[in-house]
Amino acid sequence: MKQGQWMLNGSYGGRWESITYFDTKEEAIKHGINLLKKYNRNTHDEKTRNQVMNDLTIYSYYNELIYTFFVGEIEEIAFPDETDSLLENIAERVYDVVGEYSEGYLDDVTEEHREELQSFIYRWAKQRGYLPECFLIGEIEEIDIRNVGG
Repeated sequence: MKQGQWMLNGSYGGRWESITYFDTKEEAIKHGINLLKKYNRNTHDEKTRNQVMNDLTIYSYYNELIYTFFVGEIEEIAFPDETDSLLENIAERVYDVVGEYSEGYLDDVTEEHREELQSFIYRWAKQRGYLPECFLIGEIEEIDIRNVGG
């Protein structure tokens, strides 16, 4: 999964948990249309039912026909810059221990040093696998296969 890819889902909101990603919106829509048309021709075909569950996260318990799905664009979550909060928390902890003797502690951290710390935290998170793997979905559109030619 990466920024700008597209996914399919059975509903507008909630969790988008498809295991299939597409590089273009058109490719995603074409796949969704073909998949639902195939499913609707034979709702008892186990392989197609499983693909509908994996690609659209639609669970059809009663073999009902499915005509709509949603397509949306993946928007990655940026790693937050909490460097200022971290420095402030450190200064507050030192103040809690020694009181006013620590007044001004870390107030003189330069922008260059702050950026260096942020870069270090980011590299650490990336190296250790702590970068966010969650994402947002934008540009959501409902597709009704009954309104599509072919």
